[in-house]
Amino acid sequence: MQRKNLARSALLLTIAALVYFTYSYMAANGSGNLTLTADSVAFKHGCLKPDSSCFRVIYRFPVPAGHNSSRIEKLIITDYLGLVEEDSKAKNIDQLKQVLVKNAMSYDSSYVEFQKQFGSSIEWFINVDFSQVFHTKRLLTICYEQSSYLGGAHGMYGYHYLNIDLKKSKILQLTDLVSDMERFKSIAQKLFTEQYLSNPADNTDYWMVNDGSFVLPEEYGLTAKGILLHYNVYEIASFARGDIKLLIPYNDISDILIDWYREELKEI
Repeated sequence: MQRKNLARSALLLTIAALVYFTYSYMAANGSGNLTLTADSVAFKHGCLKPDSSCFRVIYRFPVPAGHNSSRIEKLIITDYLGLVEEDSKAKNIDQLKQVLVKNAMSYDSSYVEFQKQFGSSIEWFINVDFSQVFHTKRLLTICYEQSSYLGGAHGMYGYHYLNIDLKKSKILQLTDLVSDMERFKSIAQKLFTEQYLSNPADNTDYWMVNDGSFVLPEEYGLTAKGILLHYNVYEIASFARGDIKLLIPYNDISDILIDWYREELKEI
């Protein structure tokens, strides 16, 4: 009997050790086997003939699967609702779809009124798509591209980045990755000047804050080569200049990267 109890205790300890090791490994590696698939909501009004009145909406979004996917899904949903300027709440993908359908229908009401007033055959559209631009065991960066025409002088387009710490299930800010933001801004300003302001005449096309200091963009993304700063149209220049990208190579900022981020980059 004593031997059986000892054997049972040893087996339980072995199982407990395996469970602990598995949990610790998955926590340390962050994403585990996390993958993304695409889902979408599509809506159209009219569009019966090539020259008929038409309004189209396509909302495409990522759906995570694998380790810790439920927490990552919540981050993606909340961020996506903000992206499409939707105040409603959604707890899962099915609810997100319901919200997006209602969102599209609200724009459709505006389109119908526009048609009544102007009788125009101009096509209205909203398109949101995404791509995965960076993924390590701990980090995930998704880039959304938006384009639309809802009346007015011209259409609009823009980019939004979602940078996620998969280990902590949180959205990352630049201050989570860089230890000295003033130094980072100084390096970015130097690179920006070299790439975009080499001609003195270009200075008139860009604005900075009143004291003349460099302005970081609202959007940034993580890549294998560096931190990508992405200025959307109208953010620092005219619409004609388009969106502006500035890559900050990791070699230029290696000494001001947070330790855990620097270590993570070694796995690339």
